[in-house]
Amino acid sequence: MPSTKSATKKRPAKKAPAKKAAPKRPDPAIALVAEILEGYANRAVFRGFSRGPQTAGKATFKVLWHRDRFFDIVFDRKARTITMPLVLPEVDPAMFKDFQKWILTRHSKELVEHRRIDTRLATLTTARKSGNVSLTITGKASKDLEYATRRLIHTVHEVFLSFLTDGPYFEYMVEKFDLDPDKP
Repeated sequence: MPSTKSATKKRPAKKAPAKKAAPKRPDPAIALVAEILEGYANRAVFRGFSRGPQTAGKATFKVLWHRDRFFDIVFDRKARTITMPLVLPEVDPAMFKDFQKWILTRHSKELVEHRRIDTRLATLTTARKSGNVSLTITGKASKDLEYATRRLIHTVHEVFLSFLTDGPYFEYMVEKFDLDPDKP
């Protein structure tokens, strides 16, 4: 006996329309650091600027600066740090000791205010790994991020205009930065 049920094809269930992922909002802290660095590039303090990889709360930037060298800048929002992993290459222990002392003077109240790092707002530290010297500035609070960014840039600028030129590092600059020894 034939079946009285009519053959019906099952229709696939309708899927709910896929929700579009909300566009990621730019991290305001990363945007602030990028804006400050780009501002220096726009004013020709840097000869080049680019944004690198960015992940949750961390970003890297690259600038073309002193002696036509590229410098990486790494920002970590959670740690409130901005680091330049390679400020001075191939530094011997004696020079590094002098550099550490010089960095300590950047916090001194004897320095004029616009050149000093206010320890209530940020602290600057240095490290040497495989002979390469890095600088890290840590903001005391998130609101001090702009201050910390600007202080790091100003301090690195002074490394090249003051620490290296006022100290006994002429030969170092000739060797490491291709300084022409015949030009004053």
